[in-house]
Amino acid sequence: MISERDLEVLDFVARFGLVPRSAVEVWAHTKRSVTLARERRLREAGLLEVCSGVWGESRILVCTKTGLKAVGRGDLRPARFSLASVGHESVVAEIAATFERRGEQLLSEREMLAAERAEGARLFSAELPGGRAHRADLVRSMGVGPPEAIEVELVAKAAARLDELLRAWRRAVAERRLSRVVYRCRPRVKDVVARAVERTRTAGTIEVEEL
Repeated sequence: MISERDLEVLDFVARFGLVPRSAVEVWAHTKRSVTLARERRLREAGLLEVCSGVWGESRILVCTKTGLKAVGRGDLRPARFSLASVGHESVVAEIAATFERRGEQLLSEREMLAAERAEGARLFSAELPGGRAHRADLVRSMGVGPPEAIEVELVAKAAARLDELLRAWRRAVAERRLSRVVYRCRPRVKDVVARAVERTRTAGTIEVEEL
């Protein structure tokens, strides 16, 4: 029997795409036995898929197409498991679970994409040359004024690419679509981003924090 709380947890998985079991435990504030029992109910109902973790990490949960309908998320597309992205998406989901557990209001990249598609406008994206765009990993409501964008950097980007993004974020903040952009980086990446901020003179727009 699927409970209302089960569907709330499923909605969290739907929003973030590839979600490690450990993030669900944090978000729902449940111990392993409760988490596994809920996972089994949702899986047997065809609402959830469970994939093996990568390199011994936590199992990955993915909301099925039927699950998306069950939580009223027809605006989102089913997430696809990818070895290239699962590590990054898992960390983003972990961060989101911690923020939301303490009452923060977030949008995932998947929700940003859906909102921009519905509006036909760049609501949160950094606009790049050639009509390209880049969305942050998360946006966080600040209560009053534009939201804050959060980028999770696990691997350093090439200098030219990073500089281009930082300048694009500065324009998004100047247009008041965002209040600021926070880069949360692994230790070895933090210095790379900090140097790029100095090069592009975006210190008033970009904050750099360590994961």
